[in-house]
Amino acid sequence: MKFSIVFLMLILVVTSSCSKTEALEEEVLSTTSTTDVTLENNETELEIFKLINNYRLENGLSQLSYNNQAQSYTVDHNTYMISLDEINHDNFAQRSSELSVDLNATRVSENVGRNFTSAEGVFEAWLASASHLKNIEGDYSETAISVSASQEGMLYFTQVFIK
Repeated sequence: MKFSIVFLMLILVVTSSCSKTEALEEEVLSTTSTTDVTLENNETELEIFKLINNYRLENGLSQLSYNNQAQSYTVDHNTYMISLDEINHDNFAQRSSELSVDLNATRVSENVGRNFTSAEGVFEAWLASASHLKNIEGDYSETAISVSASQEGMLYFTQVFIK
């Protein structure tokens, strides 16, 4: 089986932290076509999900549903990047293969980032990058997003796209 493997890097230096907000969770749930978003997602993850889906709708693309099962892959990759203090796509082929088996996926891609202060910041940076934008606009049906802070407060972002 052939897997789409995209290796991307985007580094900007800014720091922030995440918080949970039930109001935003309800807003995301009411403005998207999926009810699969977990209420365990933090505010920034939910905002990225909303921004991605709004962008896709505005550009004539279908909304992505949220895949809670894929969430652990994004969390694990953020933990790995934090442990190295660097942004990377290390072990993407393995993540893609495991997602393909676990979710019966035919295609998987990934966007990563770090050091943004907001969902809009990382989203705008991804839109400005041809390879990240290709993933956002790609023929995918599901996504999962993780935003994790290092002990120093640096945010790391991993988003997988799944078909």
